[in-house]
Amino acid sequence: MSLTNLKDGLNTGIDSLDYEHRKLVGVMEAICDSFDRADSAPEVSDLFGKLYAEASAHFALEESLMREKKYRLYDAHKADHEQLLDQIRNMMEACEDGKCTDCGMNLRACLEAWFAGHVTEADSGLRGLAGPSG
Repeated sequence: MSLTNLKDGLNTGIDSLDYEHRKLVGVMEAICDSFDRADSAPEVSDLFGKLYAEASAHFALEESLMREKKYRLYDAHKADHEQLLDQIRNMMEACEDGKCTDCGMNLRACLEAWFAGHVTEADSGLRGLAGPSG
């Protein structure tokens, strides 16, 4: 699965979350494109910072929704968010050599696995929280 395919293939049915998922994929695509250019280390670092900030804000939105709806898996989902933010920091540190040390894959594959894994496993449970209009 490519990052581009993630934009439309992993929807929760909650419009605000799906919009932010697409934004996160856009930042991940920018990271990979920048990383492919050999002279772009500062840009990659800045983009990882942007990914971290946007993921943090996105997770705060998800967590707010889960608390509001009294989502029974809130604690586990929040713990997953914390682990994902740790993984972004690890990828930031590993980007110099083009490898994600957590998963032993190239950067693009690591970002795909990070995002797709969370959305398909953890966020899929949020579908039931969507109101009538999403």
